[in-house]
Amino acid sequence: MSVEKKFLVLAAVGLAVAGAVMWLSRASSEGELPAGAPHAAGKPAVKAEARRAGSRRVREGARGREESDKKRPDFSDASSDDEVSLSPEFKKVLADLQAALDADDWRATVRIVQSMQDSSEWPDGIPKALHMAAIDMLKWFGSRTAPELVGYLESQDSEIVESAKEAMLEALGDFSLSDGERSALMLGYIKVVQDVDTLDTMMFELNNMRPTVRADTALGIYESGNKAAIGVLEESLDFFFSEAEDYEVKGPEEIKRYRDDAERAYAEDPDQAESDEDFYGGDKD
Repeated sequence: MSVEKKFLVLAAVGLAVAGAVMWLSRASSEGELPAGAPHAAGKPAVKAEARRAGSRRVREGARGREESDKKRPDFSDASSDDEVSLSPEFKKVLADLQAALDADDWRATVRIVQSMQDSSEWPDGIPKALHMAAIDMLKWFGSRTAPELVGYLESQDSEIVESAKEAMLEALGDFSLSDGERSALMLGYIKVVQDVDTLDTMMFELNNMRPTVRADTALGIYESGNKAAIGVLEESLDFFFSEAEDYEVKGPEEIKRYRDDAERAYAEDPDQAESDEDFYGGDKD
């Protein structure tokens, strides 16, 4: 992966953003607003204790499904691939990946993939089966391996690129992330992703952010200069900011107003701010 791309993503995701399931409905069938949103007239806020209890149930249930659905990497295709089995160098890479998996060592996995990406054979001189095994490993360890996943966008093999994109989206939906970490990861991706379909899926993660973070993320998308991402965002502004009171969100100015309204709501209702921190704040341990 080029130094410039890796720097951009590392800068955006931070040291240990350490990962497109929607676990927050923007408005329930009973007419409740998302927790933390400015309250429209005639729609009372859900009590803070009820919101906190509900948020824990949602997160625990979603985490259980995420962990049960996660598939442990299987290296059988790579180990039987002739290009891998006939090369001592590639066989060692695969053996190192297996050792990292056995030790549940994400740092070792990152080092192995970085060595692959820094080699003169990167990306298309390395067997496809080995790439797919490495991507499965990066996916297994979630959002902590996001920069290395981005490196696979350089491949000329569409299947490898698509597999990397799927893993990137899965990392973005990592339930251990806080909404601030999720925002940083999304904005890091947006610096290098131009594919509209992938961007469209990424945008749904705005639903997994409290109103203030959602607004700041949307503003960051505008500031990114990624015209494809801005276009995708603008197609759904009315959805992501539908609870704005007495005005329609059409662009950055209205998003700033929405953020100010949400900040004011938090200042006026600390219980609401605490509830949203409980819901959106990620794993505390």
